[in-house]
Amino acid sequence: MSELKKKLAGNWKFIICVLMIGILLLPMVYTIFFTLPSTDDFSTAYHVHKNSMFMDSVRYANMRYTTWSGVWLYAFIRALIHPLVLFPLESYGIGVEMILLFIAFMIALFMMIATAATEILGETKRENIAAYILAFLFVFLNTNIYSEIYYWFVGSGYMMAMTLGLVTITLTILYFYREKSSWIIKILLCVIGASACNFYAEAILPGMTYMILWAYFSIREKKPLWKKTIPFWFMFVSGVIAVAAPGNYARYESYTSEVDLIGAVVETVKISVRILKHMIQQPLFIALLVMGVYIGIRHTVRTMRGIYPLLAGCLSLAALAINAFPIALGYTGVSFFPNRLYFVLDFVFMVGMIITSICFGMYVKGLSGYAAFAKPGHIEVALIGFVFLLIYSTLVYGQGISRLPWVQTVSAVRDAKEIHDAWQECLIAIRDSEEQNVVVEVDKKYFDSPVIQTPRITDDTENWKNGAAARLWGKETVAVVEREEED
Repeated sequence: MSELKKKLAGNWKFIICVLMIGILLLPMVYTIFFTLPSTDDFSTAYHVHKNSMFMDSVRYANMRYTTWSGVWLYAFIRALIHPLVLFPLESYGIGVEMILLFIAFMIALFMMIATAATEILGETKRENIAAYILAFLFVFLNTNIYSEIYYWFVGSGYMMAMTLGLVTITLTILYFYREKSSWIIKILLCVIGASACNFYAEAILPGMTYMILWAYFSIREKKPLWKKTIPFWFMFVSGVIAVAAPGNYARYESYTSEVDLIGAVVETVKISVRILKHMIQQPLFIALLVMGVYIGIRHTVRTMRGIYPLLAGCLSLAALAINAFPIALGYTGVSFFPNRLYFVLDFVFMVGMIITSICFGMYVKGLSGYAAFAKPGHIEVALIGFVFLLIYSTLVYGQGISRLPWVQTVSAVRDAKEIHDAWQECLIAIRDSEEQNVVVEVDKKYFDSPVIQTPRITDDTENWKNGAAARLWGKETVAVVEREEED
């Protein structure tokens, strides 16, 4: 028993961080469990049959590649593991599957942060690494509610791609920083990197990470490391295959009659400014950058010249703009900007700016006047005071805590099952109805949720979402109307 007490006493910081990470994730996992099928889930499931899922998934991916989008691999995976095909509506199959995808994303995120902290910063204390993960996770989960990512199966393709992208970054760091990286890492990097970059909307972050590290180590070794470029070419070719898909051009033509590159560039600037404005207005994000500066000062062994933080900042903005360009090209002239795209752009910008802030901290540590302020506790007190003032003045005084995405998710816990059960009953009624023109009533309060994606079936039988649900269950028309309130 005394041995256990010693272990607990010696690891209490790490244990607290792990418990707080669990507290952060718990309401997410609970609400994700009650995920409902929504929009494209119906149309994707219509193309796949349980007895021929593999070949149907290939045909569906081919169809999407030639008519709508170049992400063949992800279209194939979504069709192959589609919960509406694998599980009956009466089950919680879609919720379980979405939780597994969410947990995979979180594990990949934790691995990337831990590997970067260990291999690049030289951090050896696991309580510090756990604190880095906790801080990033807390801020990211309070940046936005990515309902199209966590609560929509087809939308989770973005999360699948991000997961593989984070694994690619982790393998890239190991590949370059370990003197004798194994051939297994190299093979995994080629396969997983190519898979990640096939989703071109998210290929920039892992691709740029690889090229930056390749350039850095080539400069350090004073010679180009050509053999180290092999995994990158797998990533590059996979991205080109996705971008060159006929479906991308067919999709663009459905929005506009001609390719407007100048308009796309203008829209790229607008999107980038929108993300910058959104992130800069997040006090928790500013606090995270302050933490990054502190890490650069206290938890790194090297200093760096001022050109490197500047270069890191420019690369961060470039990554944001490059990621935004294909989005702008696809959505030029379209007022609707999907929530799932904010997931990509917010994450890319956040990672880039954290790296920039750490580099800035390393630069500050090398300044001649740094020693005067480097006494133990001085920097800590100043930074903690700044963070508390920032959070108090923007959140507490402005009464904005209730609007934090994580707090909204906690508030939605109470209603998640009720919303799920109401719509599950509705969908079962549509499926089992003997009528060909089905009309089902649902209470008005269940038509929308600040967190959960509802099925989006309306009272308009001409709506494409209604049509997709109708085709899935062999009906002519489907409509869901608001149930009239009783007097």
